[in-house]
Amino acid sequence: MDLLQFTRHFESAIESVTPGSLQPVSEFRHEIAGWDSLAALSVLAMIDAEYEVTVKANDFIACETIADVFKLVEAQKN
Repeated sequence: MDLLQFTRHFESAIESVTPGSLQPVSEFRHEIAGWDSLAALSVLAMIDAEYEVTVKANDFIACETIADVFKLVEAQKN
């Protein structure tokens, strides 16, 4: 699993995000205009579909950056 590819998947899960506008260090809740529970559910659904990992809401909430989410998915994948 590649962090940059994960970042692109993260972006594609949210309609309002321009492809290539986020980086792994992006604090997505602050950098994505209109971040809400629907955006969070879209990302969680993408993770489930693309990586076959179910992320718990509390674990997702604890993540600050896209890289944090990646690490969480990677840890559960192994």
